[in-house]
Amino acid sequence: MATSMNGRPALSTQARMLRTIHTSIGIGELACLVYLWYCAITRRRDRWLRLSVSVLVGEGVALLGARGCRLGVFQRRAGDDVPMFELWFGSGLAPLAIPAFTSIALGGLAAMIARPPGMARSNGT
Repeated sequence: MATSMNGRPALSTQARMLRTIHTSIGIGELACLVYLWYCAITRRRDRWLRLSVSVLVGEGVALLGARGCRLGVFQRRAGDDVPMFELWFGSGLAPLAIPAFTSIALGGLAAMIARPPGMARSNGT
């Protein structure tokens, strides 16, 4: 079996593919989180916000229901034993990722609710 530069066994094609898919989903969910906060700050409301909130709520429900990420299970079965957040943040910060992102998402939802769409400004007439 070939080894990677860090001395670990090289990942199989399936493991690399799952890692790429998992990372892409994570980046998409981070984009949803950023857009949620953008809309909360600017008081913008549109279909992209609804989609972003739906994605974030869906991911939260899935994580709770499965008691973790199901893609991680598939990655381990394919021979990839490094969780996504450990790749992104290292082993020290990885356990804090889900609680931190959950807090950030809940804060964004609260800010969005607290800052409803602004009323049109009067031009003084």
